[in-house]
Amino acid sequence: MCTSFAVYHQKKAVYGMNFDTDEIYLKLIINSYHDKNLFYFSALLENKYRDIASMNSEGLFICTQAVEYGPGFQSGCDENDWYAFDILDEVLKKTGKSSEFFEVLNKRVISYPRNPLYPDLGLHTMIADKTGDAFILEEGNNTNRITPVSGDFIVMTNFPNGNFKEADYNKVYGIGADRYICAYEYIQNHIHSFGINEAFDALNKTSQKNTLCSIVYDPLEKEIYISFKKDLSKRWKISMIEKTIQSTDGFLSSNKIQFTNEEILVNDLIRLYK
Repeated sequence: MCTSFAVYHQKKAVYGMNFDTDEIYLKLIINSYHDKNLFYFSALLENKYRDIASMNSEGLFICTQAVEYGPGFQSGCDENDWYAFDILDEVLKKTGKSSEFFEVLNKRVISYPRNPLYPDLGLHTMIADKTGDAFILEEGNNTNRITPVSGDFIVMTNFPNGNFKEADYNKVYGIGADRYICAYEYIQNHIHSFGINEAFDALNKTSQKNTLCSIVYDPLEKEIYISFKKDLSKRWKISMIEKTIQSTDGFLSSNKIQFTNEEILVNDLIRLYK
């Protein structure tokens, strides 16, 4: 159960995400596709690494997390629907703007995988770009549900944002509603100075006992900042251009590591800096 947001102020953009789950293996990946560099934050789920959050060097950000659709939800998928992760990766590789997602989608309906153990839970996705355009994508009955950004920021936790398009932020309910309200109020109160540190503060305020890591993305600088196991005193900085990860805040020294074979296992990274 995660928390994510995209915040815009004075031509700046900042994206943030808490990844909340049981202890699992994590991997950081940087590779290239034609003229773009691509960053992926991946987790080992059901014996396969799956991309949880990603950003390309043009500043397009995509993250997916759990959502409680409710009892008996049926998406009405058919053979013409597109598996969400396939289309999201294609968008990341080919575009730099959120609006171009719909051109790639080409009026098709997306679907997410289902876990039979949790029939009321699904997935939803935030897509944001550095220009201030962002939206949340969810499954509907034979349609895609789109909730666009309203104002200078957008927040996503674990209830369907599409159910509350006309509601005040403090009237939402469902899984993660408390974190949504907390993040919304903090961002709203700090919007005029919102940067990397404020993004980490917002993630710290919405972290849970099972928060494995907090990630902040700077699309203009093409950099990612990441902290693990709620220890926000220690941060790494990832350069998408140099394809490096560097210890920064909270460490006795600043060491820079090149991404070998395009990926780094988080457990290996943490062991190096004990």
